[in-house]
Amino acid sequence: MPSDVVVQTVLEYLKHKNDLSDLEKDIISTITKYNGQPFDRKGAEQKVIENNLKYPDISAAIKMVPGINVIPFYEVSDEGVRDNLKMQIEAMCFKEYNIIKS
Repeated sequence: MPSDVVVQTVLEYLKHKNDLSDLEKDIISTITKYNGQPFDRKGAEQKVIENNLKYPDISAAIKMVPGINVIPFYEVSDEGVRDNLKMQIEAMCFKEYNIIKS
């Protein structure tokens, strides 16, 4: 299933859910950080680090994506940080989707 469909499915599911799990809260907070205007780079970097620590499986999977190179934040553009958040959102939504469907 395409990642955009999974993200939309999970978001629709979360709209109707009252008691959110930690993963679900992290999905929402990561999306909020991703969509922030103006873009809060320091906050986004902190969210990336937080998600990497909480979800080492997701962090490892992202690092294995072809073309992904792990480099320090100071070498990454704002767009690169946002791309990292987007990959985390997609991966967390896939994880949540698998929980929902089981």
